[in-house]
Amino acid sequence: MTTLFDSYVAVDWSASNKPTSGKDSIWSCVGDELAEPLRTTNHRTRRAAEAWLLDYLTVAVRAGRRVLVGLDFPYGYPAGFAAALELRGEPWRAVWTYLEGQIADDAHNVSNRFEVAARINEQLGRHAPFWGRPKHLILPSLPFRKAVAYHAPERGGLSEWRQAEQELQRLKTRPQPVWKLAGAGAVGSQSLVGIPVVARLRDHEALRDVSRVWPFEVRVPDLRAGLPAVVHAEIWPTIVPFDDELGAYRDEKQVRAVVRHWRELDRASRLANLFAAAPAQGVVQGEEGWVLGAPAPGTPIAPRPRRRPRSTSELGMPPANAASASNTRQPCLCGCGDFPRGRYSRFMPGHDQRINPATGRRFNAH
Repeated sequence: MTTLFDSYVAVDWSASNKPTSGKDSIWSCVGDELAEPLRTTNHRTRRAAEAWLLDYLTVAVRAGRRVLVGLDFPYGYPAGFAAALELRGEPWRAVWTYLEGQIADDAHNVSNRFEVAARINEQLGRHAPFWGRPKHLILPSLPFRKAVAYHAPERGGLSEWRQAEQELQRLKTRPQPVWKLAGAGAVGSQSLVGIPVVARLRDHEALRDVSRVWPFEVRVPDLRAGLPAVVHAEIWPTIVPFDDELGAYRDEKQVRAVVRHWRELDRASRLANLFAAAPAQGVVQGEEGWVLGAPAPGTPIAPRPRRRPRSTSELGMPPANAASASNTRQPCLCGCGDFPRGRYSRFMPGHDQRINPATGRRFNAH
């Protein structure tokens, strides 16, 4: 069976300010065309993750493999950002080059991303787009809370959302704006420290001749078997249901689910449909980018499948809560079916942040 790719790599990125592992750290997953099982790796720092990616991609290219690699943060900004910064050249590439030159991120995960955002805000004045920072970090040009009035470029400003996020909202999901740098669900910091990493991988001397960034440089990939290729694509793992996936942490489960999903679609000759969803013209291809898996504009949206609690019997192992659950303990209040670890806990770790479908608010909201 002919597939677009030989290998698939998904990375859950992190903008953590210190080396960390486990929850809210960087997780990567690799799946090959035929090999099982999926292989996950936990990276304590962004430098370590970048070095791992460079090594993996270099080996794959030398072996003539075609690799799809995705990191989970926006690869582009709303239309008009490059022009507002007075950058020359193709907008997406100009922003990437600018950030690569501005962002400093050391081996201990210490970066200057908030200072860079503050300088951009100061340059753009009343159309300053970035917000969110630690309370202790005083930067007059970077507000702690959202205090921005966004406008479309034709009205002399910047939009809060890219077209891709507007389409994701049609999926009844809750994407975050790339301008938000801190707080629950923020992705803006990941982009500031992550885009330079993808840029360096794209342009590395061992990879640049065979690397392309979707949808900026390539539409639906037409890759010949036996010839090396690397296609970089922005991902948002939340699109793919992951509750039934193996893994100790949410981030690990998500990247595994994404790689498994890609591989299954590719084997069924349906992976090309994901690439084709990005608009072929306009600001998406030249500046904003797209999320692999986001629906094409205007397409009907099928109802999302309801998530099911993970069935440990399906995984071939005894239920983790079989010995500890008793009549004196109540299951997690979010309805996942698991029992909280602490004797008096009401939620599994992190499950208090889930959205209650009956109220539209988090379960822990009062």
